[in-house]
Amino acid sequence: MVTEARKMEVVMEKPVTERLNLLEKYVLLRSHPRRIFLDVAAVMWEAYFLWNQKWPVALGIFAVMNTVGFLATRRTNTQEMAHTMLGKMALLHLHPLNLLVQLSGLVFVVAGLMQQDPLTIMAGATLILIGHFFGWSRVHPSLKRRE
Repeated sequence: MVTEARKMEVVMEKPVTERLNLLEKYVLLRSHPRRIFLDVAAVMWEAYFLWNQKWPVALGIFAVMNTVGFLATRRTNTQEMAHTMLGKMALLHLHPLNLLVQLSGLVFVVAGLMQQDPLTIMAGATLILIGHFFGWSRVHPSLKRRE
């Protein structure tokens, strides 16, 4: 009995280019685990202050945490990160429909927090989650939708 091993090759819909543009680098740096943890902490504080109508404080927290996040991840090799599963998942967020739906959801969430309207917040959060439906074939071909 002979067992044959074959090398499996993953083919992406759009291969990760050797030269990343500025937006791709930005998204990759934002998906670094250190940055994700800082963003989660910042979102909690920002939501609290937006709910209490203190948007200048929320904006200040946003600026400070983004600066700290940038300093914590500035030496990351984005070329290598683009080839990891986390990097590929980050790059799928640049799918135009994904980006458009999620940004519109973010507008609803911020407006809902400022107006203290839970339904608007939930509608925005739902849009953000729906935005994640697009671009998954960039991560792995098995995630591509059937036509």
